Amino acid sequence: WLKRKPARVQSPRSLPRVVPRSMSPAEIEELLAGGARYDPATLPTLEGYLEEQLKQGTYDLDANLAILKLYLLFPDEAKVDVMESILLKALLAFPAADFSLCMYQIAEKYHQGLGEVVRLAQQLEMAKFKAFWKMAADTEILKKATGWQDSVRNFIAGVVTATYRSVRANELTDLLNMDAGQLEKFAKARNWTKSKEDAGVLIVSNASFEHKPVKPKEPMHMSLDQYRSLVSAAVYA
Repeated sequence: WLKRKPARVQSPRSLPRVVPRSMSPAEIEELLAGGARYDPATLPTLEGYLEEQLKQGTYDLDANLAILKLYLLFPDEAKVDVMESILLKALLAFPAADFSLCMYQIAEKYHQGLGEVVRLAQQLEMAKFKAFWKMAADTEILKKATGWQDSVRNFIAGVVTATYRSVRANELTDLLNMDAGQLEKFAKARNWTKSKEDAGVLIVSNASFEHKPVKPKEPMHMSLDQYRSLVSAAVYA
């Protein structure tokens, strides 16, 4: 009689990883509405969804916070590169307080490894926009996020509009990190107009600064007055 070799049982670790299918925002929301929010088996799906956000320029704060919460509950599953990507998406959501919300969900032992994206956020928070662009030129992580330049420029433009009534065009090209041709298109899209007295000056706001600024609903958001003070102090940094 021939002896049969016992069938080799493949261990769970050697099994091929199942790649989760792509899910829509509505499906992700439904997934998180149940107990899956606290199930580590959900992580591959949520991490894949984060990659889609980076590639497509979309954003889902709740899903990203769910990843960080699972990392806190199951430390062995934590991935620093995923944390970095989440913070990058939060950075691009300024002036919302998403970046701070995400940082609160990250264990302190990982903070040092996230220094690059944290420093970028600090430049934007302090309205040191020229310093931000200089740092961004030597930063690889920003390349992971589609449309990051547009997001940052829209944030800076919002701060400029809330701070000044008019700004010299050459100063705006530095603040927004663009050439004169790009600025012309950008200004047209935002209804900024040239000053009748000086063609080198753009009128960026017709609002009266005598009115009391509207207070944000979320206490962690910076007020317009805070941004005005910061940008006035740092715009020439």
